[in-house]
Amino acid sequence: LEALKAIDKMIVMGAQADPKLLKAAADAHHKAIGSIGGANGVTSKADWEAVNAALGRVIASVPESTVMDVYNSVSDITDPGVPAYMKSLVNGADAEAA
Repeated sequence: LEALKAIDKMIVMGAQADPKLLKAAADAHHKAIGSIGGANGVTSKADWEAVNAALGRVIASVPESTVMDVYNSVSDITDPGVPAYMKSLVNGADAEAA
């Protein structure tokens, strides 16, 4: 049931996002998928960065309270060790600054 609540919060967030920014994010994803190449099946760094930037703009277009509703509902269904693990994969100072 908690997972369904989290999905509901995500749908609400998507409905509140700027449609033009959603389209731009979908276009960035499409381009990134198209640039996948090589033996490792990874997109280009530029396309990866473009996807992340586009998603950031989508998230920024939604009220903070809605974003936090999604964050909190997902945290309810996520192992508490996940944030520390994810942070261990990157430079900690960079993660805190973000």
